[in-house]
Amino acid sequence: MGQHIDKYLLPRFGNMPVTAIDERQVQEFVAALNRCGNLKPKSIRNVIGVLKLILGEKVWRDWNLALPEVPKMEQRFFTEDEMRMIVTQAKGQWRVLFATLAGTGLRAGEVFGLHVEDLELPHGRLRVRRSVWHGQEVSVKTKNGHRVVHIEPALVEMLRQHLGTRTTGRVFHTRTGTPFSKDNVRRKLQSILRTLGLRKGGLHAFRHGRVSILQENGVPGDLVKEWVGHSSLRTTSRYTHFRDGYRQQIAAKVGLFGSDVGPNGPNFGEVAVESKVA
Repeated sequence: MGQHIDKYLLPRFGNMPVTAIDERQVQEFVAALNRCGNLKPKSIRNVIGVLKLILGEKVWRDWNLALPEVPKMEQRFFTEDEMRMIVTQAKGQWRVLFATLAGTGLRAGEVFGLHVEDLELPHGRLRVRRSVWHGQEVSVKTKNGHRVVHIEPALVEMLRQHLGTRTTGRVFHTRTGTPFSKDNVRRKLQSILRTLGLRKGGLHAFRHGRVSILQENGVPGDLVKEWVGHSSLRTTSRYTHFRDGYRQQIAAKVGLFGSDVGPNGPNFGEVAVESKVA
């Protein structure tokens, strides 16, 4: 929000009284943002959203702004195979960091905010108590963010080896002991994706991938919601993506005609005989 204000809103409206900003001026502003070609439709909508917060609903509730349409594109998510490839390609601390993102579905800031005391490795779980935003430790995003997340034995062992004899401090940190930043970790991830020849994706693709894997494997929705810290199952549904192979597998599994297909099509066996007799 601060960036939207400094970069877009103040240069345009900074010398105007707030009460002087009307629908026509905002619509012209939208058109100007569109013409510059540097902003995607979603970003333009975000900028206008901040302006609306500043003006208040009483000002804009009767407006009829024409905002750019956001094309429907499926959020990038890493498949199970892609996450394994990324973790295998990464080395040292990066390997454990990406494995934690992939194996827990935690937000990147939540992983950066983990302390050794948050890990209960003998019990195969960790506690999410804080996050990191712009290098500062902050509270988690929502009240559901405070949670216990269970992890698989292989990840437990990776974390145990990574920590060694350490009993305090951050689980993941830079050489100077400061928390990781999303920009640095994202650059490392992009480098690995290029090396592997995989399509570009951000840190949130781990989270979307984890939710999708849990859903594909029939994990109860309430447990998925609890582990990833969502406030509702509706949000969890937006994080769920099904691979084409999985869709095909399910279509075959719930098929009506079985797997006995001859040269002339499905062989319905006894069903066909019964139909003929009838």
